Amino acid sequence: MKPIAHIHTDLPQKFGIPRNSFLAPHLQGRIVFEPEYALNSAVAGIDSFSHLWLLWRFENGEPGGGAADVADDNARAGAAGKTAPAASPKPARWSPTVRPPRLGGAERVGVFATRSPFRPNPIGLTCVKLDRVELTDAGPVIRVLGADLRDGTPIYDIKPYIPFADCHPDACGGWIEDAPWHELDVNFPEQLQAEVPAGKLAGLTEVLRQDPRRAGSKHEPTRVYHLAYAGLDVSFTVDGDVLHVVCVS
Repeated sequence: MKPIAHIHTDLPQKFGIPRNSFLAPHLQGRIVFEPEYALNSAVAGIDSFSHLWLLWRFENGEPGGGAADVADDNARAGAAGKTAPAASPKPARWSPTVRPPRLGGAERVGVFATRSPFRPNPIGLTCVKLDRVELTDAGPVIRVLGADLRDGTPIYDIKPYIPFADCHPDACGGWIEDAPWHELDVNFPEQLQAEVPAGKLAGLTEVLRQDPRRAGSKHEPTRVYHLAYAGLDVSFTVDGDVLHVVCVS
């Protein structure tokens, strides 16, 4: 398979990417097609749908291991306010069990009972809301919301979300229903909010509310973390259930 497009988002690192798209519905994404597929006719009728499925490739394209190493590097880089260097190609490896963030990173479940990126094949699946389609001389550009993907992520396919086929009101959420997601309260001073472009503020607040730190992080209330977002460096600390934004530059 080869990418048909790449998505451009406000998150250049893994650090800060929400665990699911619905957790940050205001995150913006812009899908730009590769020249071979940049045909306005290829998206004819797509604007009649409200949501889309995206099939994409996890960072690095390394099944399991490569992504895990970059996640570790970016978590450290996020705390230091830096961008981790690109990882060298490593042999593919994966584990039959993983530690989901929703379980605090402490309990293991089978990899196929999760949406963990550390899998035999680096394939991601995301449902996004279609904002609008722009038809340009260079081909179509699809604007979406709820884009929980790193900037530059390759897209393998785009399919419409079909409510009568894709929505199952009687579905069971398995072990996830016993582990409700916990959000942080965000203390974001107005003078610092003013440093963020108005159209980017809602998405940033949603990202911060989900706690960008690694699951199970120890309590370090004086530690300053750095989140790269929409060209900004957002510094914050976390004390208990409250995230404090301390600087935006």
